[in-house]
Amino acid sequence: MHRLSSDYFPRYKLRGKHNYNAWKQSLSRNMTRLLTVDAELMTGTIIDRPNRFVVRVRFGDTRERVFLGDPGALEGIVEPGYKILCSPVNDSDRSTDYDAIAVFVGDVCVSVRTTLANDLFESGIRGDAISVFDGYKLEEREPSLPDHGRTDFRLITPNNTTAYVEVKSCTCIDNMIAKFPDRQTERGRRHLRSLQKLHNDGYESHIVFVVQRPDVKRFQPYRDVDPEFADLLANVQENGVEVHAIVTAFEPPHYRLQNNDLSIELN
Repeated sequence: MHRLSSDYFPRYKLRGKHNYNAWKQSLSRNMTRLLTVDAELMTGTIIDRPNRFVVRVRFGDTRERVFLGDPGALEGIVEPGYKILCSPVNDSDRSTDYDAIAVFVGDVCVSVRTTLANDLFESGIRGDAISVFDGYKLEEREPSLPDHGRTDFRLITPNNTTAYVEVKSCTCIDNMIAKFPDRQTERGRRHLRSLQKLHNDGYESHIVFVVQRPDVKRFQPYRDVDPEFADLLANVQENGVEVHAIVTAFEPPHYRLQNNDLSIELN
């Protein structure tokens, strides 16, 4: 696991060559800073992806197996020849010595760490940076639900009531439309049903899609990939579950909030 700075100002090292200038200039310097990577980053070139959790990377004259913390399809992202940012990991119990952090798709830096979406959301809540959650306070992360299972967050609303939040990471885009999921997800459908039950039991419930790339204009469920998820998402929204999407951008070493209320289309 990479440590993420809580004070936002760690030391940062970058090795390997890559031209970030064109991409950096496209980002607003006024975006809210959420998290900072406190780890050395190395630039390599993707060779291939032998399985869902490993990508082979060339660093100069050496080749390494790198852990990929996003089991999604990642089509158009994890592709041979693309530049990738990785961080070395010193752990003798692991079979890989590096973690994949982000991939450059042209001039766009795409984060490839699914679990980071929860950290980004938490930072946004703690910093009152997400407008639809203005005045909400974090009570517990990964809380047990009243009757079964867990969800990602329990919040206290401005009215001092309880709200539950499920967070999903999104990196897939099509014509600047962020889409989720990029693989069929029974787990995602189960989470939607759980949120609906929470709402039916009198609790405020939300699902938040954290888009971990800046080149998007709106969000849609990916109906072609998982039509049942798309139908269920529209259904739970109609029946009281609140659906949101936010956009983050990784400008090494900082993760920033680019859009705290992305437009959503439930087709």
